[in-house]
Amino acid sequence: MTIAVIIVVLVLGLVLVFTEVAVIPGFGVAGALGLLALAAGAIAAWTELGPLWGGVVGGASVLTAGAMLYWLPKSRLGRKMVLEHSQAEAIAQEDRSDLLGRRGVTVTPLRPIGRVRFGSDEVDVMTEGEYVDSNQEVEVMSVEGPRVVVRIPDAT
Repeated sequence: MTIAVIIVVLVLGLVLVFTEVAVIPGFGVAGALGLLALAAGAIAAWTELGPLWGGVVGGASVLTAGAMLYWLPKSRLGRKMVLEHSQAEAIAQEDRSDLLGRRGVTVTPLRPIGRVRFGSDEVDVMTEGEYVDSNQEVEVMSVEGPRVVVRIPDAT
């Protein structure tokens, strides 16, 4: 194996680990193949270039993969792929029958689901199928537990 092949195997391993972390949820085939490719690159460097380079390549692979796992969620690209708040913070909405008949302003477009601000509270709502742009006044037509249905007040 030449040095170029070893480098290709290592880069392929990092790309597979990156794909597993950034694109594919969980830890599956791409992540396992990525780790195998990194190990194969380190073993090939050990056999072809000697123990020193094998150790350097193995250590560099571990450090690079670890750095990628640490910094990827903090990068601009990672922030676009990772949820801003965890599922633990997403508390199920309680019965919102107090909103019946109230008017609010859309914070996000309702396509047909989105968020509406009622005073200082923001609530997840839905329409009966129509799309409503953001910054539009809407009125709560029905409430069924946590499900809040709104429409534009002048619409029939």
